Amino acid sequence: MNLTFYFDKEGAGNPYFKYIYNEIFGRFSNLYPGHNVKQLQPDGMYQSAPGGMSNFQIINEDNNKTILMSFWDRGMDNLNKALGWDKYNMVQYIGGLGMNLSSSEIKSKYNIDHLNFQYPLGVPNSYDYANEVKAEYNPENKKRKAIFVGALYGTRIPLAEILSKHPLFEILDNSSGYSGLDYFKKINEYRVSLSFNGNGEFCLRDLESMALGIPCLRSELYTEFHNPLIANEHYIRGGRACSNAWFTYSDSKIEDIAEEYIEALEKSIDDYELLTKISQNSFQYFDMYCRPDYIIELFYKLVNINALEI
Repeated sequence: MNLTFYFDKEGAGNPYFKYIYNEIFGRFSNLYPGHNVKQLQPDGMYQSAPGGMSNFQIINEDNNKTILMSFWDRGMDNLNKALGWDKYNMVQYIGGLGMNLSSSEIKSKYNIDHLNFQYPLGVPNSYDYANEVKAEYNPENKKRKAIFVGALYGTRIPLAEILSKHPLFEILDNSSGYSGLDYFKKINEYRVSLSFNGNGEFCLRDLESMALGIPCLRSELYTEFHNPLIANEHYIRGGRACSNAWFTYSDSKIEDIAEEYIEALEKSIDDYELLTKISQNSFQYFDMYCRPDYIIELFYKLVNINALEI
């Protein structure tokens, strides 16, 4: 096979993507010494389709058959095979966030073998920050609130406006100045971490909270992972899942979503047994499944290089 590996050596600015991509490429270079193994830099900055900066692709140049590993791509049904999808003969798709189609539906609709994946942290040194800050979780020693620190956009804005008026929520946008180690320290002061859906539904804030063992309050996940994240086992279910697995909630009233968050927090904020269980379960999940070396090994477990053959 005439293989081309198509990825950004710098990991689209994410140091852990960078490590994962380059480790995978290095191993493939050793596994396939007789093939034309090379690396090409993506020419598109978009993250929402093949060819994007956050994707890792293996292409057989003889037939254009392609395997895509994606941490961020939302390019199946939401984009209806939009920008980038028509350039490659996709045979296997590993990962993708904000997927509102199941693997069987993707196979039926596009004839692509899809497999759910896992995700690493994003901010440089974040694993070290979490290790430095994490302590045994004791809800009695935490502020009796749910904290959000991050960017506000889309439906996050009206949700934040409603929740910030409730005494159990504290919401700080990026202008608050918390970043790096200070960000992790701030989250760790609170009994619960609040997370809103991100551009791909799942948000890195979820992982950051799990790394600290702080129970995360978020809407029920539509996106599926290789190792399932279970509501009220690994996170507090804050509301219904977004039907398009994004942040728009186009088929729901924001007031109703906000009320579900409020009810969930009021019910759980003093339930020490539930909070402690979720703290332990979520950190265990993070520790086992969300570290780069595990993700690399999982990729090799899932990838089917034979699918690229003629």
